[in-house]
Amino acid sequence: MIPTETTVTPSPTWYGTSLQSASFQHLELADEPTWSRTPGGATEPSVLLVDDNPANLIALEAILEPLGVRLAKASSGEQALRLLLSEEFAVILLDVQMTGMDGYETAALIKQRERTRNVPIIFLTAYGRGEAEVQEGYAHGAVDYLQKPFSSEVLRSKVSVFIELFRTQQQVRRQTELLRRQEAFAREAAHRAAGHIARLQALTSVLAEATCVEQVMRALFEQGLTSLGVTAGSVCLLDETGQNLEVIQSTGYSEATLQQWRSMPLSLHVPLTDAVREGRPQWLGSEADWAARYPHLAVLANSCAAIALPLLVKGRGLGAIGLSFDAERVFTVDDRAFFHAMAHACAQAIDRARLYEEERLSNELLRIAAARLQVLAEATDAFSAANRDLPALFDAIAHQVVCHLGDSSLLSLLSADGQQLEPVSLRHMEPGAQVHMRQLFSAAPVPANQGLLGKVARSGQSLFIPVTPQESLLSGVKPEYRAMLEHFPVHSFMAVPLRVQGRVIGALAVSRHTPGRPFTSEDQRLLEELADKAALSIENARLFQQQQRDQEELRSRAEFEQQLIGIVSHDLRNPLGAITMAAGLLEASPGLTERQLKAARRIASSCERATGLIRDFLDFTQARLGTGIPLRRRPMDLHEVTQHVVDEVQQAHPTRQVHFEASGDGHGEWDPDRISQVLTNLVGNALAYSAPGTPVQVRTAGGPEGALLEVHNHGMPIAPELLPRLFEPLTRGAPTEGTSSRSIGLGLYIVREIIRGHGGRVEVRSSVERGTTFTVLLPRP
Repeated sequence: MIPTETTVTPSPTWYGTSLQSASFQHLELADEPTWSRTPGGATEPSVLLVDDNPANLIALEAILEPLGVRLAKASSGEQALRLLLSEEFAVILLDVQMTGMDGYETAALIKQRERTRNVPIIFLTAYGRGEAEVQEGYAHGAVDYLQKPFSSEVLRSKVSVFIELFRTQQQVRRQTELLRRQEAFAREAAHRAAGHIARLQALTSVLAEATCVEQVMRALFEQGLTSLGVTAGSVCLLDETGQNLEVIQSTGYSEATLQQWRSMPLSLHVPLTDAVREGRPQWLGSEADWAARYPHLAVLANSCAAIALPLLVKGRGLGAIGLSFDAERVFTVDDRAFFHAMAHACAQAIDRARLYEEERLSNELLRIAAARLQVLAEATDAFSAANRDLPALFDAIAHQVVCHLGDSSLLSLLSADGQQLEPVSLRHMEPGAQVHMRQLFSAAPVPANQGLLGKVARSGQSLFIPVTPQESLLSGVKPEYRAMLEHFPVHSFMAVPLRVQGRVIGALAVSRHTPGRPFTSEDQRLLEELADKAALSIENARLFQQQQRDQEELRSRAEFEQQLIGIVSHDLRNPLGAITMAAGLLEASPGLTERQLKAARRIASSCERATGLIRDFLDFTQARLGTGIPLRRRPMDLHEVTQHVVDEVQQAHPTRQVHFEASGDGHGEWDPDRISQVLTNLVGNALAYSAPGTPVQVRTAGGPEGALLEVHNHGMPIAPELLPRLFEPLTRGAPTEGTSSRSIGLGLYIVREIIRGHGGRVEVRSSVERGTTFTVLLPRP
């Protein structure tokens, strides 16, 4: 089968050896040819057939057609050279004897060109194949020399070898090119990775030294975004509620854009909020990405690439970083790893900076609190040192305020009626100003409803003016104060109320006369705490002084009463003694009528009762004056003394029953007269506060450690509210119906004092069911 011929018209300028050689060398300087390629990208093997006889070309085409390769035909050497400039061939079949440029000349020119030097050449000739011709063919670079006619199989076999060799060379060339490209890509990736690593190292180094969020932002925009093609960027952090993203730092955006997106709710569907909500980066490299995910923002994106990177620390979202690029971009694995690492480093730096800031604020608060406590401790010591002396306390308060807060201070207290605000202490750093200010403020009290201090005292609220406008201050003061304020201008002012248990008692003011030193909220807090301590100290000093006055008054009154009672009691004993003797003489006189005798006995009984009252008054006076009731201890028998007293009481009250019971050893060293007095008071008290038909039981008992005395009676119990103060002076219970009591309420008080003098105690129990029982416990000395 003969393939269809492809005719190429030779150029007329390619005649002559020198011209041909020059033209071929000139063509070598042209660009590399674009070779015919298969759909897979490989070069298609081609065979160049060169013969000036068209019939021979057709024959060769027919012979080689079974090889399935492309066959290019040239009818002259010049045409062959032109084809070699535009194509690459696996082998050249070159006729030796051609008109014009013969085969040897054509081969020589082919071998001169670097790119075609290694193309195999098989010479074909129809003439003799002598040794000389063959050697000349090989000398011109031939790989074989065939004489016509030749075997078709032999020619196809030889050509197929070179076709396979060409294919092998092409495969090696492709693999070499692939390796070259892979090496170039690897070098580029390594270079890019090295750049990313260097940028990350530089960024991390700067971030490690950042101690606040502003420094983190500056490091990110100065180090992290350099040479990355970023045209605009922003850092957004969650607000305190965690529901909104707020732009903290940005670059490259217009003010209008920032105004529109300065605060974004997390519910908003934009890349930054999606990155925070989903906890993963949002990569938008092309217009298609914008249209697919954010069609409502595609117009704004202008087909530019963008990234939204979440700022995460241990799974906790802090915010997001947004980056914009000037064109579409493919984000490689290395790019994504770098941006992810950059966001992670920034998130850690922001979290660390926040911790630094919290620690700094905590330390600052601790320092301020420690300083405030130190000031308050010094103020407390100074207030205590005043020792409840009000003038000294007032000066200490004003002095502490000036020492720790300002240049001058004024302490004013409300008058007793609350209508006047009276200055009680004033301090100024300059002694001359202090004297002048004292003269001004001490001239007359200020009405409580006037001035700045009056406003504070009236409202109970602090007044804080960190920067005082001098003009407005001068216009609002009295004329007599204007000259002083012009000489000592007030640049900062505070006033706080003095409050005790919700009640305002005055106001405390402090001023600074040096510009550029305004008071702070912390100064106001310290002044308020100082005012609270000052108010409490003032109130305590006032209460102490009032208590001292009350105690002095009570002491004077008590001493007067006790002295009066003692004097009266002592002075009444002499006339009562004379009356008692006169009554005895009248009662012993013979010839008295019954009426006269009864009157004499009544006089004697009244004198005896008056003598008992005087004795009680004297005992009371001695007990109250602190000397105690005098005792004369001596050996006695409690049973005998009790029996004697019961017999006397029984004789005085023949209509009543008094039962006595004794047990144990009743001996001891006590005062028998005072014990008799105790028994008389207790038994008489039992008879007075019991029903006439009921008995009174008296019991004594001796034990190893002491003796016991009990007096019991039936009747109405003692009122529960009276029991706690029953043994106090001038305390009496209600007498039983049908009886009367002339007691003045000293009997039980004297009983308690006598028993206390013996080292014992007296108790009482009273109820409706069991009656009333007085129990006396007397220890043995």
